Amino acid sequence: MKKLLYFLSICIFFTTLNSCIEEFDAGTTEFEDVIVIEAILTNELKNHTIKLTRTYKFEDNGPSSESGADVKIITNNNTTYSFSETNSGVYTSNAVFKAEVGVTYNLEITTRNGRKYKSKDTQLTNITTIDDVYAAITTNKDGVEGIGLFVDSFDATNSSKYYGYEFDETYKIVVPSWFPTDLILTSNGGITEVPKQQEEKTCYNTIESKGRLLTNTTLLDQDRVNGFLLKFIANDDIRVNTRYSILVKQYIQSRESYNYIRVLEEFSESQSLFSQVQPGFLASNIFSVDDENEKVLGFFEVSSISQKRYFFNREDLLDTEYPWPCTVTEPTRARLISQLRNNRVKLIGVLDPQEPNPYQVVNRLCGDCTASGSNIRPDFWED
Repeated sequence: MKKLLYFLSICIFFTTLNSCIEEFDAGTTEFEDVIVIEAILTNELKNHTIKLTRTYKFEDNGPSSESGADVKIITNNNTTYSFSETNSGVYTSNAVFKAEVGVTYNLEITTRNGRKYKSKDTQLTNITTIDDVYAAITTNKDGVEGIGLFVDSFDATNSSKYYGYEFDETYKIVVPSWFPTDLILTSNGGITEVPKQQEEKTCYNTIESKGRLLTNTTLLDQDRVNGFLLKFIANDDIRVNTRYSILVKQYIQSRESYNYIRVLEEFSESQSLFSQVQPGFLASNIFSVDDENEKVLGFFEVSSISQKRYFFNREDLLDTEYPWPCTVTEPTRARLISQLRNNRVKLIGVLDPQEPNPYQVVNRLCGDCTASGSNIRPDFWED
């Protein structure tokens, strides 16, 4: 949605260029202020959130939050879930709840200036769980060898059809050049050796996926997702240096929400912001109660979700060690002081103190895992 907001704010209202070589003003000459609604309800039992912002001009720093709104979700059995503003423009449900099969949900928003918005009646999609998540050696389209992460899913009722995938990657980092002591600069400009003050040998890092990967089974004989590629990781990527985990989230979407996200992704992946083709607004299921001609960006999605976590070690798939770029050097005193001041190296060995350059160091990446991640072990981690 952030990508959509930025892209549409430029592409829909951008001024026309007269010539490739003429100087132009990148400011927005025409601008339409439009509310943007990010709302997804799932079958997870939790406090759900809804985000309200507005489109913004090219020269602005970013979207402005829509604060002070009254936000609620109402069901066809007269249950109302109220939301409170927990951060600027972010509204969180006061109660923990989940979307349920057979219940119709309707989003209602009243902004601070009294404008009202409502969604079409929406129901939870079919609930289908992930069958399997797995890794396999593969080669990408550029001929690079690496590891592919794949997912399988199957709906025997042939009712799911439209699938979306998000994932969180977490990987373990064990540096090859750990040493029990550090070098620090003293107040009088000297160098001294001290015991390490924190864990620097083993760390973890988590990366959240951006956007949602889409696939559908509408043209297949069976409602089956088989070997859908989620992620490719090259053999020399630090994510597969030791141990890797991926948490896959599978959304079963309606055809309307699937198409909305698909078009949104096509917009955001455009190769040029100066394209002659100007996209129109995406078809939303949210409308203005006060003015049927008012444009609204966003979609009220009610989707079932299934999650599955998968782990693997590098040696499970690859017969080569991770190629750490580690070179041991013995810098001069002046050089070492500069490197320590900029936190660029870590101690790996001490030679004869009588030597002019008694310390051996490596680049920080090889001797301090906090350069690549956090030394706090995640609660879900399994070794």
